[in-house]
Amino acid sequence: MKPRTLKKLAAAERAVNCLVQECGKQGSLYRHDPKAVAQVSRTGKWLLNAITALRSALATLCTKETT
Repeated sequence: MKPRTLKKLAAAERAVNCLVQECGKQGSLYRHDPKAVAQVSRTGKWLLNAITALRSALATLCTKETT
């Protein structure tokens, strides 16, 4: 796997983590539109799980290629 790919995944993960944190009930966005913010939070958490799964799949693929 290219280092550039890992950097992109890490950057996306950091950005989504920040967004999910801001969407929490204690976050600054929640009071403006709780329903919309909750949707973004759910979607962000789903995306974080998808990134984790992709990272795992890529790690497995890299391991198979090097053996």
